[in-house]
Amino acid sequence: MRFNWKYIIIFSVVILTAVFLRFYQLDKIPPGLIIDEASEGYNAFSILQTGKDRYGQSFPILFRSFGSFQAPLYTYLSVIPIYLFGNSIFSIHFVSAVSGVILVITTFILLIDFKKRKRIGLSVTAAFLVAISPWAVFFSRIGTEASLGVTLFALSILFFYLSLKRLWFFPVATFVLGLSTHAYYSERLISVLFLIGFILLFRRILFSDRKILVLGLILFGITQIPHLIILNSGAFTRRLTQIDYFNAQFFQNNSGSLRNFPFGRQLFVIREFLSQYLAYFSPKNLFFDPDPQSARSMPDLSVFYSWMVVLFVFGLRSFMKNHSSPLIRILILLTVLAPIPASLTKDPFCTIRTLVFFWSITIIIAFGINYLLNIFLSFKSKALIIIVIISISLIQLYLAYFVLLKYERSENYGFSYLELLKKIELNKDKKFVVDSTRELGTGIRFAFIKKHDPKTLQKALGSRIVGQYYSNFEYDEPYVLDNIEARPIFWHEDPCKDQILVGDLLAISDGQIKEHYLRFLFDVKDMAGNVALKAYATNPDAKCNAPPD
Repeated sequence: MRFNWKYIIIFSVVILTAVFLRFYQLDKIPPGLIIDEASEGYNAFSILQTGKDRYGQSFPILFRSFGSFQAPLYTYLSVIPIYLFGNSIFSIHFVSAVSGVILVITTFILLIDFKKRKRIGLSVTAAFLVAISPWAVFFSRIGTEASLGVTLFALSILFFYLSLKRLWFFPVATFVLGLSTHAYYSERLISVLFLIGFILLFRRILFSDRKILVLGLILFGITQIPHLIILNSGAFTRRLTQIDYFNAQFFQNNSGSLRNFPFGRQLFVIREFLSQYLAYFSPKNLFFDPDPQSARSMPDLSVFYSWMVVLFVFGLRSFMKNHSSPLIRILILLTVLAPIPASLTKDPFCTIRTLVFFWSITIIIAFGINYLLNIFLSFKSKALIIIVIISISLIQLYLAYFVLLKYERSENYGFSYLELLKKIELNKDKKFVVDSTRELGTGIRFAFIKKHDPKTLQKALGSRIVGQYYSNFEYDEPYVLDNIEARPIFWHEDPCKDQILVGDLLAISDGQIKEHYLRFLFDVKDMAGNVALKAYATNPDAKCNAPPD
């Protein structure tokens, strides 16, 4: 391995690019907070202030969130940026952005001495691809536990690889792997499968010092104790039971003729698994079509750039050529196992659940680039090709993410509700009822941005689940925050009170406006200039105090 000034400059550019793409306008793009981000943010704020989450639970193993549970590590780490920067969009996205940069550095270190030849070009290429790939940029800029999960998992892969040369890295690897299971749900299953596969693949090396092996397994086991504590509570498997295809009702509705076959349900599960699993290897899904759910993708841009499909093929060729390399064997194992958790859910091609898989695919693509660039002998030729490709890619990324996403999908992030809050803050003497029928995160967004007193919210929400924090899945949470109530509108009583009713275009119909004598006050528009919310003043005298005919 040989370092020279050219590669040092290039690696510096890689890191600066990664930092820029993850932190540029991080407080404005995405232009708001999705419900999970707002929940993480307020719980982190509440932990910082009181040591309890918004329900009054002291340092939870999992955090309750609207009928489900969130992995805890992202929330706990978010305490730091909230302490430093306050309750802001930037603070919620900060841990994810930092995780994205660390993932780039980890990728570089992992590949830096591949086959102990002059391979720093490969490591720089792989790191740069992670820095600019659409999936990596997108998920590094939202407050999702998945971005932290993939970074911790990648760090564990690095330590596992190092353990093949210095066995004492093995306990470090298993500990970091165990931590990743507290970052995101997919890592719970992948970690166990990968650990078993790694031990089987490299059993001769690992069993050469059984004390180190046992120590590593013990450390991994210790990290799993919190999971074991709540194993039978319902919280541990709650998220999976919400999205899997194993329940009888889903089988009845979707199995078709298999209902009449012997072992029909088992055949249905096998069919669903294979269909979902193979979808993650589809070039169409990976390189051409965006994630079908708009909140998980950029407009008109897939997980990878379309030009990468050719390089992926050459990367697979390079992998097969070097299949005896320990690093290649580790990455092949990872690529095969990583889509399994997402394949157990009924959502087709859910990108957020397979970031570890996308990371391994990115490395395969880097091998493809490295293979093709070896055809060009001069550094200038390689640099020219890379500059052209990267320039085209960054233009695509800029248009899809920093332009189209902001204007086309601002409502995925509750932008209009944050704008509404600004108007409400100018009218503190008036009471507002904000309809949350279709936007459950309305109240928790307001609570986070307003820095609403955690003790007050703990008292209001905690009384509903006393002694049932991990077993009660109720998610009807009305939020009363100073002069704001975030809840469904009660038409039999709300028009009889002097207040302002706010809702989206479906919340308040023309008929209800006439029937309840509502008076239009103002509207709130999304970033594209379309009306998203409307506010109406009630008229109690006309509606409820008028003398009978």
